[in-house]
Amino acid sequence: MSELRARRGRVSRQHEGSRSRTVLAPTYERRDLRIAHGIQFHPNQVSEDFRVAEYVNSILRSYPNVERVSDFEYRNHRQRVIYLLRHSIDKEEFRRWLMTPGVMVIYNGHARNGRGPCFGHYEERVANEEWGEGLDRLTTGQFRMGFPIIGVKAKEITDHGYTAHLLKESEPIPSDEDCHPEVRTHLGSLVARAPEAIGEYLAMRIRGHVAGDRYWTYRTVRGGPLFVLHHAGWDHTVSAPSDWGCSDVLCRAFCHFGCSTFVHNYPVVRQLAEWRREGNKRYAYWTSQTAYAVSASRWVANMITYYVENAFESWEGVLRHAVDRTNRDLRRDGYGFRIR
Repeated sequence: MSELRARRGRVSRQHEGSRSRTVLAPTYERRDLRIAHGIQFHPNQVSEDFRVAEYVNSILRSYPNVERVSDFEYRNHRQRVIYLLRHSIDKEEFRRWLMTPGVMVIYNGHARNGRGPCFGHYEERVANEEWGEGLDRLTTGQFRMGFPIIGVKAKEITDHGYTAHLLKESEPIPSDEDCHPEVRTHLGSLVARAPEAIGEYLAMRIRGHVAGDRYWTYRTVRGGPLFVLHHAGWDHTVSAPSDWGCSDVLCRAFCHFGCSTFVHNYPVVRQLAEWRREGNKRYAYWTSQTAYAVSASRWVANMITYYVENAFESWEGVLRHAVDRTNRDLRRDGYGFRIR
């Protein structure tokens, strides 16, 4: 009988929570991976190759030490780790997961130009409030973790059909520290414009608009599209309690697999919110530039198939492996972004 078959056939008699081996069998660590799907990358909107379970199952023949119990449970007998997967498209569940000690939370979806994860039930091209504050603000819309002020193309507001919280001319021009890095270089060239001079039907899409109000705008290139300044933020925002600062974030690891999240959200979470690495806790991972829904499937597969025994040890080894192998997979398949 092989070692693998012997391990599967034996029964441990240890007390619950023990980390030591018995004569009969080793104990296994349980690791929870919670995968939140944003409004743009619902599982039913992407190909099988991008769906986590389908991709993991397609490669398991190359990993005899990994046992598929179901699409929600995998056992790596080499690692001595049981991986438990849960999925959701619900914003409030995502928030609860962030506040759950010991779990890994993976967000796979739209980054909303840096405002944060965004949840909804509709198809990607349907314009509605789920791209902003949400139809049901507890379960849909944005979970904010952005700089206090960000810049967004004005056309994006009307294209997506949400109510925007824009910076009025009557408000002070923000400081460099409050602005997204891409906005800071344009603070000296802001121009206040009336909504009708910015975009058709924009006035009805601005929170708190009063006749006569004008809003700060800029262009990144001469003749290019107009950008408007959004109030965004991460702490006690208009989306509260659906923001980072109103949530006691206790998860072991957070993966923000939206677009360009290293630029958009890393400085907010790690520096402004001071959610920094501490021992075997507070791991965080980001994307280097425009990303695709492939991220979560490759990341989870590379964690589950790690080949080093590491039960009840630091997650650092398996996470370093996930970064290296996921970036290798992205290079191989021709994607321009990387996990950082």
